[in-house]
Amino acid sequence: MLPLRDANPHPPGFKPIITIILIIINVVVFFYEVAFTGQFWEFSNERANFLFFEWGSVPTCISGSSYISLPGQQIPCPEMPFVSLLSSMFLHGGLLHLGGNMLFLWIFGDNIEQRFGKAKFLGIYLVWGIVAGLSQIVIVPLSSIPAVGASGAISGILGAYLAIYPRAKIMTFMMMGFFWRMIHIEARWFLPFWLIFQNILPFLISGFGVAGGGVAFMAHIGGFLIGLATGYLYKKSHSSEFTYGTRYGWRGDR
Repeated sequence: MLPLRDANPHPPGFKPIITIILIIINVVVFFYEVAFTGQFWEFSNERANFLFFEWGSVPTCISGSSYISLPGQQIPCPEMPFVSLLSSMFLHGGLLHLGGNMLFLWIFGDNIEQRFGKAKFLGIYLVWGIVAGLSQIVIVPLSSIPAVGASGAISGILGAYLAIYPRAKIMTFMMMGFFWRMIHIEARWFLPFWLIFQNILPFLISGFGVAGGGVAFMAHIGGFLIGLATGYLYKKSHSSEFTYGTRYGWRGDR
């Protein structure tokens, strides 16, 4: 299931400036990674490892260790490891990693930005990313695997979207073997499906840690839950906005 767009229009004149800026920053950082590592599809050489250990979120460093223990060597942790909770949100492991994250950010981020306002959206986006990173660290505090990517913060956007726009329809590309089709799925079905089948079940199967493909599932789950809670609190504290005048928000849709 791949989302292509949502049927959730903006108010006239609204421009998702922060969403666009975040996408531009991630793309610029990606091309810096390309220039630094000499790779494009996937960053996996020694220079990439240096970059990720220095600026990625390494649980053992944030938990208080001074060194990252690897087979046959020890790498000193960064002097300020907590900074990596922020910097790791703008690094990606390769082109597909970046492309998938930016697709979700573009589809779902604009409506959350419109609801919260530009400054608040930027602030909570960063907070969601930090909380997501800490969620992974709580599960595997001694792990030496650096976490990179905007997935945690974007998971927060998805959680908030579910709380605020549960009936918004998502144009989805579905493929089962050789059969594929485009269908509209409401957010209240699409987003829980994404959470359960792409994160919770793999998290349980992988033994409550990181999957063989290097996916930090708990960061996605933690980001989604904090975003869901934020969206729910917003909806409760702005109940008048969900009574009249919005396409998906009136009380009959709740």
